[in-house]
Order: sequence, then structure tokens, then C-alpha cells
Amino acid sequence: MSTPQTSTHNHKTTRRILCLGIDPMAKSGLQKDWLECYENHLELFDLLNVKPRWVKINLAFFIRWGRLGIDKLEHVCETLGGQTHLLLDGKFGEIGNSLNQYLDFAFDHLQVDGVTVNPFMGEHIIGASIQKALNLRGELGRVFVLGATSEFPQKQLAAFQNSYSAIAEACQEAHLALDPSGSLSTQVGLVVGANRADALLHPTLKSSRSPLLMPGVGAQGVTLKAALENTRELSQEIIFPISRAICEGGNLKPVEMLRRFESLQSELETTLSTQWSSK
Repeated sequence: MSTPQTSTHNHKTTRRILCLGIDPMAKSGLQKDWLECYENHLELFDLLNVKPRWVKINLAFFIRWGRLGIDKLEHVCETLGGQTHLLLDGKFGEIGNSLNQYLDFAFDHLQVDGVTVNPFMGEHIIGASIQKALNLRGELGRVFVLGATSEFPQKQLAAFQNSYSAIAEACQEAHLALDPSGSLSTQVGLVVGANRADALLHPTLKSSRSPLLMPGVGAQGVTLKAALENTRELSQEIIFPISRAICEGGNLKPVEMLRRFESLQSELETTLSTQWSSK
């Protein structure tokens, strides 16, 4: 598959990216309305004059509908795959053989370019996922590892929310094991919530070259301007998935979703221009 032709903003904005999220969820809960929400997302993508560099597809909102959902998941990947980079958000994390099945489904069957994984069951998840991404998607392959998530445990499991530094180190060890030159550092990244100021200030993240996938902007309470300000000292690529804030599950008309997306894109470019000029 050829490399998609997407947005080519100037150097000030190329390392801060809005990622369109496809999470169809009808307010009514009815299948017929879910199909309309799904179609609204596709129409939004068609309306965008400049296609987003990444589109994140949430697996849960498709498998909810069984065979129909899988059919539509395959369709969206086939339809958008040549026009942008696709990230399947499945948060995969399993023992070796089971993990391989998930990754083959994502990288081979659907031919997406990236996945999210959960490292809870061990470091092998990170290394195996990077290797699979390289084998099946080459230089396009990306793996984003859950690190400091926007939602996190508060009680008995609260210690998990402070493991992002160790996870970042495990990511570094995994890509260096495959290529000691460090050339794979941009192919494995961390998922870090926009509301996780503790992680964003940590020296491990500040010194890293690995990209960040940063949910939590918009519907989860962090403005895009605040997220950009909080990450201005970070040099790596940061991808901001935007879904609920502009699409509301696909329950809006595509033209309204388009207006919201373009407004956020304009805000991103204006804010970054101001930040760079003040440095």
C-alpha cells in the first residue's frame, strides 16, 4: 500500500497532530442509528479538504455489533487505508500466541499502520508488537503502549498510575534490542493522557524521542490550548485523538463535525505559531 498523502503543515505544526477518532455510538443504542453514525464519520472524512495524518479506530465500538461491526471495520480500513494512516485502538495485551493473533488481525488482515497495547502482562508485549509491526507494516508500523492514561485507578490499584516511567524505559529497551542504533525509537510510543501533568513533567518523557498518543483533549476536560502549552517543552511528535469533542459518537451532522474539526485545527496552528514566535 502506498504512503497516504495527508496534511503537510510547516515545521511548527508537524510534530503536533490532530488525529480523527472514529468511535460510532448512537445515543439511541439502536443498530440502525449506529449505522448512520458510522456513515457520518465517513462523510466527515470525505468533507475534509486536507486529510488528517492519522485516524484512530476504536475496536470496541465495532465488535459491539458482531458480524455487522466487523464488516464495517473492514470497510473503513479498506476505504481510508490509502488516504491516511490508521491506528487500531484495541489495547491488546496477552500471552504470546494470543497476542500474535490480535496483531495479525490488525496489521495483516486490516492492514492498519498502528495499534495500542497494554503492557500489564509483561515486556514481551512491547517487543513482540514492535517486531510484528515492522514485519507486516515496515517503516509505517507504530505501537503505542499504555503509560499514563487519562483514566486511572484510585484505590487498591493506584500504584499502576505511577508506572509510566518504567514503561517508557521498557519501550526504549525493546526497540534498542531490535536495533541498537536507536532508529526504531519513533515506531514505539506511549499513551499519555492530556490531564497527566505528572507524567509530562517527568525527565524520562522529556528526554525521549518516542512519540506520544495523547487522549483527553476536549470531552475529557483539557482544552487543546492547555494541552499544547503543557507539552511545549517536549520535542517528540504528539498525536491528539479528537473524537467526542467534534463527533459526539457520530450523532451530529457531518457538516457540524467538519466545522468543529477545522476550528480545532485552526486553533492548533494559531497556538503553535504564537508559542514558537515567543521562544
